[in-house]
Amino acid sequence: MCVVFVVAVIHVLGVHAYSFVRYGVDPHDDVETAVKKLEAKAPHLAQFLREASYYLH
Repeated sequence: MCVVFVVAVIHVLGVHAYSFVRYGVDPHDDVETAVKKLEAKAPHLAQFLREASYYLH
């Protein structure tokens, strides 16, 4: 059985996740969805979020 652990942006960044709203990311989006949204508008933030969430898995 494969278990997928979904991490929300708010769990990675805390209250700072609300600053991503300006880029179309909901704080309760999962990280994968948020990274896809950020890649077009703010690739540097997409990379940061990807790296920051890496250690939570």
